[in-house]
Parts: sequence; structure tokens; C-alpha cells
Amino acid sequence: MNALRKELESDLGPNSWILDIHNDPFFEFFSEEAHILNSPHVNQAVLLFNTALNLLDRIPEDADRELHVLAGDYLFSKFYMMLSEHEEYEVLRDMMEMSKSLNSRKSELAMGDRMLRSQEMEWLLYGPMRYLISNGYIDSRLDKVIEASMNNLDITSLPYINQK
Repeated sequence: MNALRKELESDLGPNSWILDIHNDPFFEFFSEEAHILNSPHVNQAVLLFNTALNLLDRIPEDADRELHVLAGDYLFSKFYMMLSEHEEYEVLRDMMEMSKSLNSRKSELAMGDRMLRSQEMEWLLYGPMRYLISNGYIDSRLDKVIEASMNNLDITSLPYINQK
């Protein structure tokens, strides 16, 4: 995981601050090899995918918009490269299906047509992480990291939460 962090920082150069990966509890959790149960490359790729999804859920300052989008695109491209390099096409397909479902639900929420349950909020933000747990890629102690993250979340900062 440290090699991946260094690669991300090197590729993004002085703009790597946008990811804030040294303060990210998920990167810390994934850095501990004891938590990885299977296929470290799948865990790393899905971490990047989930990080990109959550990065793009935030609304950046005007001056940071281009960097914000480019950093998200960069993480997605690393995700695709990592999985295709290891021929993990089933995981790739699963993440694409999940991405379609997540984006559809976020669009519905932005239109304000239904209420949001807390369990659904967790799925919207951490569905890819839950996939890793349920498919035996990573230790279930990741649930604690997800729970802590959810407890620190201000959902009103998410653009798809209807403010009415």
C-alpha cells in the first residue's frame, strides 16, 4: 500500500493534496497486511474506485474544480488498469454494475423523490468497500472504519441530498 501511495503522490505531484491520503482512515486500514484476506490488487483497486466516487461526490471550490475532476478520473483509470492487468474482469463488471446503481440512486435523491435510510446512505458511500468484505477480500473489521466515517459525515454536504 505504501508503494501505491507513493505512486499516487508522484503522479499527482504538488496536486496530491487533493486526495489527502495520509489522513484517510481507509488507506490506513488497507495498509495493514493482516486485514487483506485475498488479492491485494483487488483491494487496492476497489479502494481507489471508492475514493474516486466519494471525491466526486464533494463539491470543490471553484479554483479546484478542474483538479478535482482530473484527480477523480485519474483514480478511476488506475482502478481499471489494476484490475485489467490482473484479469479481474468479474470484479470490474461487479463494480460497473454497482456504479450504475449508485449513480441512479444518487440522481433519484437529487430529484427529491424519496427519503434516505441510514443503511442506504452507507451503501451509497461505501458499497464498493462492503463488496470487498462480503466477497472475502478484506477483514470485516473494515466495518468499524466505515461506521466511524459515517459518524463523522455531514450528509448535507453531499450534492444529491435534497435540502428541501
